[in-house]
Amino acid sequence: MLETSKDILNISLAVSVFGLAFLIGWMLVYFLLIIRRVVKILQGVEQAMNKIGDFVDLAREKLDHSASYLSILATGARDLVNYLITKRQAKSSRKK
Repeated sequence: MLETSKDILNISLAVSVFGLAFLIGWMLVYFLLIIRRVVKILQGVEQAMNKIGDFVDLAREKLDHSASYLSILATGARDLVNYLITKRQAKSSRKK
């Protein structure tokens, strides 16, 4: 089987190539696992950012709606105050 030094060289080259292929494959597997973890982390960050964005949109919408109600309430309060002032003036003019 091992008659010449060339046979030993060929066997050592074959073992070296097999070992190199195995190591490259092993590194590729670990690299892909790392990429998979990074993708999962980025998806989690993206979901968190989407939730924050939805919360900000909801808060902005609530503030916009409350602002429109505040203008209506302010108008109503102004009319009520004007009505009460005219009512007091009418009572004071009747007493005189």
